[in-house]
Amino acid sequence: MLIKIFNLLNFIPEFTHKTTTQEISERIKGKDHDFIIVHEKSEPAGFLVAYNIDQKTYYNWIMGVLPKFRRKGYGRKLIELFESIAKEKGYTVVQVKTTDKFKAMQRLLAEKNYKEIGKDEEGKIILRKNL
Repeated sequence: MLIKIFNLLNFIPEFTHKTTTQEISERIKGKDHDFIIVHEKSEPAGFLVAYNIDQKTYYNWIMGVLPKFRRKGYGRKLIELFESIAKEKGYTVVQVKTTDKFKAMQRLLAEKNYKEIGKDEEGKIILRKNL
């Protein structure tokens, strides 16, 4: 599954940082985590990598919808699956970071009732939602 996610990352043109399989492995090492992939028919349309940052918080680290599948609800579906999995696992809070360049993501998160709680040291917007 890690290789599948890695391959899908390369199809997201907005991701200028080329995440490596080693980077993904280091991020999730020793943590509760999930790789979520949504499909249109048998073709991957989008993905999400999540892991716990503490006992109550599940973090949506990286998410993308391939360009040809955008505006079809796959981003919403990924967020809903992420939240559902987090809830099933007993997490009470979900968190995500985004930047100003991802306006569609910001709109989606606002629609899903995520609230901005600040910015990280790199200036990324931190958003949270209680489950």
